[in-house]
Amino acid sequence: MVFPTAMSFTTHNSHLIYLPAVYSCAVGSGEVVMGILISFLSKRIKNFGQKPTMTIGAVFTSIYCVLIHLSTAMDAPMRPSHAEPILFHHSYLLAFTIGFICGIGDCCINSVRSVICALAWPKRRPQAFSVSKVFQALASCILFFLSPITPLYVYTIGLPVLSIIAAILFFSIAKRTQTMERKMTEGTRNAFEIGKKLNL
Repeated sequence: MVFPTAMSFTTHNSHLIYLPAVYSCAVGSGEVVMGILISFLSKRIKNFGQKPTMTIGAVFTSIYCVLIHLSTAMDAPMRPSHAEPILFHHSYLLAFTIGFICGIGDCCINSVRSVICALAWPKRRPQAFSVSKVFQALASCILFFLSPITPLYVYTIGLPVLSIIAAILFFSIAKRTQTMERKMTEGTRNAFEIGKKLNL
């Protein structure tokens, strides 16, 4: 995680010794709360686990990046920094808020990835999900190795842009899978009706 490193490298936070712990706790809390919410709403709203969840994920990821952008020095992920943030300094409350928002966004994006893998490749769900996790792990490794030379703003601007692109592509694939599901349902219903008539 780049943000906890940036918080630790910001000299203004030297007195906030529990900042990484508060942030980590908040991320976990956001993941759990959003997971429960998705499970609850999916039973009451049709296809909530698809476009609505992806939209929530993209929005909260963007909010997360905006808060980091405004509160963290540009060179903080690369080296100890004395630089002033754009708008406000970190605090326990801000770290918890940012972490909680991060957990919500991350939970949404991981959930929709699982859903779309299951819908797009119904006969190869485990393989599809495994491949997606491989690419996620590879991208994370590359970013970790590049983080010592990458300014924070590359992440805070890049992540929202990628989230929006991912949402657009997801909507396109979700629409296709819903059309495919509808055709399969209609085909099954027609076959059942034909079989029923033949038995008569």
